[in-house]
Amino acid sequence: MNIPFSIAVTSLEISLLSTALELAKKNALPYINYFEKENFDYVLALRSTGLYLEDVKKGLGSLKIDFLQGKLAYRLRYLQNQKQLLAKAIGLKPNFKPVVLDATAGFGCDSFVLAQLGCPVTLLERSSTIFLLLEDALKRALNHPKFLPLSIKLIKIDALIYLKQISLCMHPSPEIIYLDPMYPHSNKSALAKKEIRFLRLLVGDDNDASSLLKLAITYAKQRVVVKRPRLSGYLADIKPHHSLLGKQHRLDVYLTHFFNS
Repeated sequence: MNIPFSIAVTSLEISLLSTALELAKKNALPYINYFEKENFDYVLALRSTGLYLEDVKKGLGSLKIDFLQGKLAYRLRYLQNQKQLLAKAIGLKPNFKPVVLDATAGFGCDSFVLAQLGCPVTLLERSSTIFLLLEDALKRALNHPKFLPLSIKLIKIDALIYLKQISLCMHPSPEIIYLDPMYPHSNKSALAKKEIRFLRLLVGDDNDASSLLKLAITYAKQRVVVKRPRLSGYLADIKPHHSLLGKQHRLDVYLTHFFNS
């Protein structure tokens, strides 16, 4: 869903002025003095510690995606049960690290886990604002020595368009397609409440998620994995072959050869 809002780029740090101006120009966004931010719904504030999204009107504060420290980094480092659940859902084996397409990247935390497990991962994100935040986070993380070997590629595109391009041989078919769409009243369990609210304000619900699942089943070589709130119904009313239950969510697994044979 496209939600209209006003947004500008800014920075309080003189040393980052040229970088901030370049960011604004590249993305056709206005550059403003930080103290002019009241004229906009949001500002992308570039700091030495990364790119922040600041909510000007609704009082949510600021948001930065960070794989190196904070809550997300903690999850990546310590929540082994969630990692094991993801690994099992995608069919990870010691000698098999499948190519994964995350068609609903969001803040990228599940994709980063999959990359840490050794999978080559491509992330798709259609929201320009979330794309910029995630791009900044990945650049910082992949410059860290412990994350240098990870294979992660981020593309700004609508997933429906990307999947249709597979049929035109514009992209290779991935072995796994991973979907974690935004649902009405879902609780994106990996995210704090503030982050959920930011996501909803920026992108709303993924009303095309059912169409996305049907295309994903067509083009994934082996399986489609859909992350759902634990007690919700099946996406598009299509029953998965099996489901893996987490504390607050479940992973529905669709083996695509049963649909496409």
